[in-house]
Amino acid sequence: MNYKGTMLILFSSVFLFAGCTDEAVTTEQKKVEVKTTTHTNQTKHPILNPVQYERLFKHMNEHLKMDQFHLKGSTIGADFTAVDQSLSFGKRRWLTVDGTIDTPSTQETLYFENQKQDTQLAIHFAYTDRYIGNDLVQYQSNGDYGELLIISYKNILITVQHNSLQKVDSDTTQEAAKQVIQELKNVPV
Repeated sequence: MNYKGTMLILFSSVFLFAGCTDEAVTTEQKKVEVKTTTHTNQTKHPILNPVQYERLFKHMNEHLKMDQFHLKGSTIGADFTAVDQSLSFGKRRWLTVDGTIDTPSTQETLYFENQKQDTQLAIHFAYTDRYIGNDLVQYQSNGDYGELLIISYKNILITVQHNSLQKVDSDTTQEAAKQVIQELKNVPV
């Protein structure tokens, strides 16, 4: 066999080998990416029913205090939010317990504002019918004028939204979340 033929076979073998090796790695990576875990809830966790959720929000409306902020307003009382049903994956038309206008709302909000009226804390409560656990779910900052912190409590998602005309202070956001968590321990549900 001549030199060119030998080199052609050698290069082809190297590329073929490299291609096979790369394919094996890619296939292995795909296996990792496709791999899913099924989690079964083997323990029953107590969740709040809609009446207890309303009681929790009423308690928070009356007792939750934020240092250097005053309660400016809340959504306490009857309120309903209509949504495009596709936004709830076809589940409901209204953000209420059963998706009709005849049941309580699944969302409530407390609005706190500082004395200078340049910083606002909005504490959002969202009812779900599934146990989520007690945990910090998300903490996101845009670095300047807003922060968002989401905690779960049993079957409730609680969002602490901090907005300011000045640069936000992360300590304020975290302290607000700590106040919410502390007050949750006092809710008679």
